[in-house]
Amino acid sequence: MDAGDYGRACPKLAESYEQDPGTGTLLALAMCREREGKLASAWAAYGQVASLSKRDGRADREQVAREQVAALEPRLSRLTINVDGATAALPGLSVKRDGSPIGSGAWGTAVPLDPGEHVLEATATGKKPWSATVTIGAERDAQSVTIPALEVDEQAALGAAAAAGTTTDAPPEQAGASKGPPLRTIGLIVGGVGIVGLGVGGVFALQANSANKESNESGHCDAQNQCDTIGGEKRDDAKTAAGVATVMFITGGVLTAAGVTLFLVGSPKRKATGALVEAAPVVGRSDAGLVVRGSF
Repeated sequence: MDAGDYGRACPKLAESYEQDPGTGTLLALAMCREREGKLASAWAAYGQVASLSKRDGRADREQVAREQVAALEPRLSRLTINVDGATAALPGLSVKRDGSPIGSGAWGTAVPLDPGEHVLEATATGKKPWSATVTIGAERDAQSVTIPALEVDEQAALGAAAAAGTTTDAPPEQAGASKGPPLRTIGLIVGGVGIVGLGVGGVFALQANSANKESNESGHCDAQNQCDTIGGEKRDDAKTAAGVATVMFITGGVLTAAGVTLFLVGSPKRKATGALVEAAPVVGRSDAGLVVRGSF
């Protein structure tokens, strides 16, 4: 560290503290991180030194550490991660920064970070993975990234439905001897679940509309969208319900499309060749539907 080789010195100090945690070593590590330019790591280490020194009765070391915390505070670069309302309601949602999970309690909070590139990731059940890279400046940089509404992974949904209907190849006479075409049965089940999802989405859409109307009643919210406490709560309820409705409309549409496709493809009367069936969900801001087209 005295030679200025912080790239080698800081990891050695970190390993030393890991094996034998002492506040003196941690203070040296904080100084090393600061000189290395990793101000957020140094700031966190100084704060830990102050806390441990107070516990150990080392007032002199505590004072030095707190002075450094105060000095670094205005120089820190920060990143705020926001999550779209519809995305936040998704089942199985996972948000990560540099491979480490970021809990919902940290969303919308400006968190100090060391300079350089940081990778953000978001995944959820039935959705396409999302990722982005943000570069944080050395000092006093404030950046904000919003994780958008995740796209539906239609291939995964259709693949899962098709996999559920996969059967062992059998001679035509054996297939004809079965009670019914498996794909059609699976199509009915998958499509039924999709229709239920669309119905649930409709219920939440009505709740969102009702909550929004209530926020405008009795002067709770004015024309400029300035709301009192009751109006604000009603608006929040409306946003939450709208987010759930959107998720259910999209999921229900995909499952319904998969069910229709499996039902038509599994028809015992269709020819081996020459038939084409396509089904796709259509979701708007206030409605949802299904488009089916094909040749037989």
